[in-house]
Amino acid sequence: MKFGGITRFLTGVAIPVFSIRTEEGCGVGEFLDLIKMGSWCQKSGVDVIQILPVNDTGADSSPYNAISAFALHPIYVRLMELTASVKVFKEEYKEEINAATLRFNALELVDYQAVRQFKEQMLKKIYEDNIDSIKKDKTIKTWLDSNQWVKHYAVYRCLKDINNQNWWKAWSTLKDPKAGEIDAYWDDQQDDVMFYAWVQFELEKQLKKAAQALEFKGLRLKGDIPIMINEDSADVWAQRKYFDLSMRAGAPPDMFSESGQNWGFPCYNWEVLEKEDYQWWRQRLKQASKFYHAYRIDHVLGFFRIWGIPEKEKTGILGYFAPAVQIKKADLIKYGFDEERIKTFVHPVFTRSYVTSLFGNASEGVINKYFETTATGHLAFISAIEGERAIAALPEDHSVRDKLTGLYHNRILLDAGSGYLPTWYYYRTMTFNNMNDDERRRIRELVEASNTAQEDLWRINGKKLLSMMCETTDMLVCAEDLGAIPKCVPGVLEELKILGLKVERWARDYDKHNSPYIDTYHYPRLSVCSPSVHDTSTLRGWWEEANWDRNQYYYTIGMHGECPKYLTTELAEKIIWRSLNAGSTLTILLFQDLLSLYYNLRTKDHEQERVNVPGTVTPKNWAYRMKDNMDKMINYDEYNSYLSRLIEERRRRSF
Repeated sequence: MKFGGITRFLTGVAIPVFSIRTEEGCGVGEFLDLIKMGSWCQKSGVDVIQILPVNDTGADSSPYNAISAFALHPIYVRLMELTASVKVFKEEYKEEINAATLRFNALELVDYQAVRQFKEQMLKKIYEDNIDSIKKDKTIKTWLDSNQWVKHYAVYRCLKDINNQNWWKAWSTLKDPKAGEIDAYWDDQQDDVMFYAWVQFELEKQLKKAAQALEFKGLRLKGDIPIMINEDSADVWAQRKYFDLSMRAGAPPDMFSESGQNWGFPCYNWEVLEKEDYQWWRQRLKQASKFYHAYRIDHVLGFFRIWGIPEKEKTGILGYFAPAVQIKKADLIKYGFDEERIKTFVHPVFTRSYVTSLFGNASEGVINKYFETTATGHLAFISAIEGERAIAALPEDHSVRDKLTGLYHNRILLDAGSGYLPTWYYYRTMTFNNMNDDERRRIRELVEASNTAQEDLWRINGKKLLSMMCETTDMLVCAEDLGAIPKCVPGVLEELKILGLKVERWARDYDKHNSPYIDTYHYPRLSVCSPSVHDTSTLRGWWEEANWDRNQYYYTIGMHGECPKYLTTELAEKIIWRSLNAGSTLTILLFQDLLSLYYNLRTKDHEQERVNVPGTVTPKNWAYRMKDNMDKMINYDEYNSYLSRLIEERRRRSF
């Protein structure tokens, strides 16, 4: 879909589809619920609805852990809508659906597993009653011809069923499909594969219906396209050549995580993708453009450079950026380090006395099992100890494993194939700190020269990949550009007219005393302003968090007197107006933050409104549902008029 020209400031609301509550939705927001959401947006003056990814994630409730880059999630289907598209829909099914709807809708949160299982079971029953007519349906056949990805997905889902939902690496058959084997399975198992194809056909029809209804109302739908894909996915299983399974994507250590992040997703084989003109990515974007007017690129920094982590590692500590300008062996030798010394930079060695002091009474056993003596009399890890995962699997007490891991991290350089790259904490290592001042200076010079050279490489890489994404569809492209941003990123985004992201609580001038908050009015036009996002606390939650400069922010926004410890409605309005006053083309507000404007629309505990807490796995993550259903919100005239007046001031500003 086409976003179209932008002639004024726009305002949007961010809400996961699963969070929308209606009487018709069966325990979870459904695609067709977006239509009612659109009716509320019309009354409240909102222009854009931003949602989280809606791809199939199987048993995982996280929308960022997709098992297909193309397939939609069956949880979002409106079962009763199928009565118009199938010939047989038994009355008993309607009774089951109505009973389940009452049961699930009485819950405060989404019961992901229960709703998913119920809907898939009902879809199976309906399919089995209509299998012959579905297989003969010419409309479905035509749709399949235009959506070749469905074949890979359907065969993959069938094989997962046969293999008790285990990932493809543990399958007994078709673990590594050869050319023609997927097609043969599709032809031979039509009854089974057509079930998954039919479900996708119906899901696409319902989402397109919702998107077209929103467009008719004058609204735009903004989707979310994660950069990575689950290794246990139809895409990786069927098109292995596009992925580098020896590397995992993540993020380097930072102030929030000293060991970095290992997301577990395989990295892309960009060389192969480029040779095929990025057809896999282009198809993915074109599929999304059937529904979205705009999309958010999750972790856009990964298109400039990704933090790649060897598969043998658990954390992000020993990862490195790719692509990267490597330090050549010839450069190290030129700087006075011979080949034997270079080996110790990559493979750490230790004195026996140091290892003994570290492990105490257990040292002899540890040394005998996990170390070998080098020609110089030092200790080095045996070949079996290659990676954090290998150490984590050792039959030792956690304190022994932790100390071994610490020793394993003691390396200055990583072997990157044709050269070397510095480890993130090279300056903390024993090897580095045992050097003399001149040696440390030389290492720093090499590292700094390598880091300086990266920027131009990353600029070229990012521009190439993002240009491909911008030219492929008419959707408005927005980028999640948070984190440690390379200097080249803002220039490339501006050149390509991609909107960056400004999260107010983090948008500060860190070069000045007390890191003052940047006035939202001065945010760049090519940006999206948001006070909160799905991975942060809501405004209410943020205000009650400890260890942040609440008083400084309070006075920054023009408030006086004693700073309250909880978010009043007056204070919520002040913060939201600050976002609406942003110079950004788009201001996107969490639905929960908008509810904070009226006390009776809030939940008792702000934690009930949080969508996700990164780094945790709890039943509350990805389970938030709005307290009141959309029918009530649509008819809440006083609140809607109040919100519309706030947004109208932004709408009328000179663009």
